[in-house]
Amino acid sequence: MGNDNMSENNKLIFLDVDATLYSKEQRLVPESTIKAIHEAQENGHKVLINTGRPLVYFEKEILDIGCDGYLCSNGVHILLDGETIYHKTVPETVVEQIKRICEENNIYGTFEGEKCSYFRDHNVDFHPHYGFMITAFDLAPYMAHEFTWDHVENPDKGTGLTYVADHLNISTDDCYAFGDSNNDISMFKAAGHGIAMGNACDELKEIAEYVTDSVNDDGIYHAFEHYHLI
Repeated sequence: MGNDNMSENNKLIFLDVDATLYSKEQRLVPESTIKAIHEAQENGHKVLINTGRPLVYFEKEILDIGCDGYLCSNGVHILLDGETIYHKTVPETVVEQIKRICEENNIYGTFEGEKCSYFRDHNVDFHPHYGFMITAFDLAPYMAHEFTWDHVENPDKGTGLTYVADHLNISTDDCYAFGDSNNDISMFKAAGHGIAMGNACDELKEIAEYVTDSVNDDGIYHAFEHYHLI
């Protein structure tokens, strides 16, 4: 299921969103980052978003950049060139079971879909310091006795990256992963090149092949230059 339009010189570039592509302090994607993405695409490389976010939580300005693909919800929903190539959903029976447990124990739950999120319609008490729902702290004991995760195949950013590389017949040695946090570790391990942002956590920097500048200091652009992607 390869793509004949990809040559052996083309690379796959995977970008985390928060604090990598998107500056949370400035609440925008730096112009230098957008410029780097477009220049890399002009050079024949594919640039993809690889994030824990579901697609419904993408800011319009991120979608407007025009990336070649989106790996959403830690690899369970993958779009490439406008088409869904992979979508792993939780079975309906499991969703109903989780919904019942939440309702019976007064737990406020949300269900994330491809185009929207579903919420229970009532007022919620939040933890005063962390913003978590107080009742959510007791979720595990209820779930442990009557629910298992045997059906889950443990997808993550790394498995998503590998799936796309296989789909396009591109070696993971030609994949470049950019991130800033612990949930990017699987992506770094899967890619031939792991690039940590200057604002990344120490654990990610320790396994990175290269540490660039922070998202606010044109880190993406400088790293693209370093690897001759632009």
